[in-house]
Amino acid sequence: MRRIIDGKAYDTETAAQLCELPCSANPGDFAWHESALYRSPRGRFFIAGRGGPASLWAEPAQGGGSTGGDGIRIVDEEEARRWMEQAGCDEAEFARAGLRVEEG
Repeated sequence: MRRIIDGKAYDTETAAQLCELPCSANPGDFAWHESALYRSPRGRFFIAGRGGPASLWAEPAQGGGSTGGDGIRIVDEEEARRWMEQAGCDEAEFARAGLRVEEG
């Protein structure tokens, strides 16, 4: 998937996939989504995927309500870290993403 956002191209083919985002919904459920976190060659984080009308990919439907959709969303480092924590990534995966992990 490739999208241009604010004059910059984001492409899942050239970016590094860091992790798949967790989804407990079954396909066919309105909340279902298939999404992954990526880091572009220039170091920008983004999420790409598709999903149902109650997922993070929901789009307004003609006449009201919502419908499923797909796309790319830019996320900052803090949000990327939260997604990776939710996905259960280990320290090596955080290191590959360029994110530090400190002792608690």
